[in-house]
Amino acid sequence: MSATAASVKNRLPLVAHEPQGQDCFGDDRESMNDFAKYFNNSHLADVSILCGEESYPAHRLVLARGSDVFDRMLTDEWDGTKKIVQLIEEPQCVKVFAAFLRFLYCNHVLLHPDNTLPILILADKYNVPSLKKVCQDYAVNKILPNLSLKEIYTEWFSYATRAFHPPLIRACISAIGKEFETVISDDWAEEWESADVEQVDEILRHNSLVVNNEFQVWSAVLRWLNAPSHPQRREPAQATKLLSTLLPLIRFPFMSGEELVDVEMANIPETAKAVLMPHVYQAYKYQTLPLSRRVGAIEFTGCQFLLRCYSEVRWSARLILSRSDLERKPQGSQPEIISTSFFTRASAIQCEGWRWSLKIVGSAYSGDETKRVILVAEDIDQSRVVDYLFAICDETKVLRSVSGRKNFSKTRDSVELALKHKDGDLPFHEVIRESSLFVNGRELHVQLMLKPAD
Repeated sequence: MSATAASVKNRLPLVAHEPQGQDCFGDDRESMNDFAKYFNNSHLADVSILCGEESYPAHRLVLARGSDVFDRMLTDEWDGTKKIVQLIEEPQCVKVFAAFLRFLYCNHVLLHPDNTLPILILADKYNVPSLKKVCQDYAVNKILPNLSLKEIYTEWFSYATRAFHPPLIRACISAIGKEFETVISDDWAEEWESADVEQVDEILRHNSLVVNNEFQVWSAVLRWLNAPSHPQRREPAQATKLLSTLLPLIRFPFMSGEELVDVEMANIPETAKAVLMPHVYQAYKYQTLPLSRRVGAIEFTGCQFLLRCYSEVRWSARLILSRSDLERKPQGSQPEIISTSFFTRASAIQCEGWRWSLKIVGSAYSGDETKRVILVAEDIDQSRVVDYLFAICDETKVLRSVSGRKNFSKTRDSVELALKHKDGDLPFHEVIRESSLFVNGRELHVQLMLKPAD
């Protein structure tokens, strides 16, 4: 195996007059596996590790190479003269310590659902980055999909937030978000109310929470704040501090006027209410303005203006389009590439829904990659003038939006949604190209807000 000189770490410097050559390497995995024979082997061992009732002959160089914590522990910074090092670990970690120690020798570990979390705890404690990644990848792909919601919430999510492992947090939140109404139900009162503020923070940041409406989210946060088992949260200074952290993550603009009035009457200290009210006033302002006035306003681009997956049918929808679908090419004379349906109210009162489709269309014969996005009113029974706001978002903010007005009827049931640019319209195929700033990983996040015109 060869590599360029620039890519080789810790490369030996060339001596004077040494002829030009090529950096070559042996098999890395075979080399690491050869080290396995020195694990728990007294040959050339220069230190003993005591963990629980077991003693492991070990080699300082191997320990220091794999862990900067061991590196400090086995040098003069601590007590580098000690031949025996005793470690105090939790019982679950004592059971897996041999597997953890062996990984430092040969970069290999056998993971299963019973040992992954305690091995990850040891990898965190002794700062072994490669083992942290291995454990997280295995947990995300092999363990979490097979666990109950309660196991994910009380074990993995609890630890992931304490140790701050973003990939693990995201995987846990994805599962929790789909059943968030269960998490905040009366049956889960103890688990929900015992969550720390970092856990609540991570949940509220999640845009894909499946919940009836945003007022339900606020009610859950208020119940958490006033939990009888945590009276310290209700103290004015603490309540104000906690709400200062959590309020920017609650989507007040998507509550009804009646719900916002209930928010104003919340049972919280006056100092905390002073922190709350600016968010409520901003929500009133957002609702009062026509959709066209919300476009391009910087104050309306933060995470409070990102829709969640609300199950209550209103005049809005959040949609996620995958890159694989967006890259699909039209077949023959059929221009349609994607058609995603959603429902809104059919009138100002709650009744049978109005079905819409967001269609991505293109032409197989256009000679280029032109694609357009079209909003279609599928089952309109009478002419209706509707204002619309179409926005592209990422996980934290609204990136670009466009608004307009359309008289939808049976004969004119669609409108093209073209994003505005300083030099004119921004073509949709430019929005979804691979290097686009609008595509979030492998997905395009969009949201639509519709409002019957007066």
